[in-house]
Amino acid sequence: MNVDDLKTALHEGIVIFQFVKKDGTLRAARGTTCPDLVPESDTPKGTRTPAQQVAYNRQTVAFYDIDKKAWRSMRIDTLWSYKRALKLTE
Repeated sequence: MNVDDLKTALHEGIVIFQFVKKDGTLRAARGTTCPDLVPESDTPKGTRTPAQQVAYNRQTVAFYDIDKKAWRSMRIDTLWSYKRALKLTE
């Protein structure tokens, strides 16, 4: 699976995906990073340092969980599957 494609799909709309949690269970999620789909009250306020950004790009995918209405993240190496559910941009 191409992680860059997943990050692009998250930015363009809603993605349904599964990943393995730290406890070994499989978790299904509907997520996005599309600014039009994240409530203004939940829009990230801070910024990462350059070192934090490098670590994030290599290891982690952050997403806004549509169902839990909160930001979550997963390790890239735990991604099980994903599919695009909604694309807002072309």
